[in-house]
Amino acid sequence: MPLIRRAALSAAAAALALTLTACTSGDDAEDPNPESTETQEADQESGEAAGSTEGTGSAEAAGLDPNDLPDPVASQEIPATVEGDDTATMTVELFPLKRQGETVVAQFAFTVNSDKADEDDDGDDLYGYLGGSWTPFLVDSQNLRKHNVLDKFPQRAQTNIQQTTFKPGQSHYAFAVFAAPPPDVNEVEVSVVDGMNLVTGVTIS
Repeated sequence: MPLIRRAALSAAAAALALTLTACTSGDDAEDPNPESTETQEADQESGEAAGSTEGTGSAEAAGLDPNDLPDPVASQEIPATVEGDDTATMTVELFPLKRQGETVVAQFAFTVNSDKADEDDDGDDLYGYLGGSWTPFLVDSQNLRKHNVLDKFPQRAQTNIQQTTFKPGQSHYAFAVFAAPPPDVNEVEVSVVDGMNLVTGVTIS
């Protein structure tokens, strides 16, 4: 069954936008915590709090409407780890950044391209396809500041990459929340994932 489903903006991101009013420097996310059981449970609870009927990895959980997806501001194919397919790739898309109070919400799509898709294969999670962790960050070049994913909240403000599996050809959606740069900063650079070029001049709407 495809993972693309109807969505409303994640309540977890909205709660962060209202709560994290003191986190404008990004310093509190300089050392992101590793994925853990507690993180997975917190992500699941945040999805339930949003009234979501779909799990992590759906468009809904990332705050996107699959029937009205925005155009990506950047897209690139990078190598993907798929057993038995050394030529597998992953199409990575970054959607427009959204400023919400003192935070910036980023949303992404990951689609694996491989000839090894099997109906009996459950696929893999994002961690497996990437061959490691996922640590996106923003760069405010105007103030020479790096903004990592916020992690000093009851749960890490990022889609859990080990909670949901998906198959090649299916799209896996994700979000990450960062402390916002000062209001006069309207553009940042985005490091989406290892292996993808730095995305420059990304407007914050």
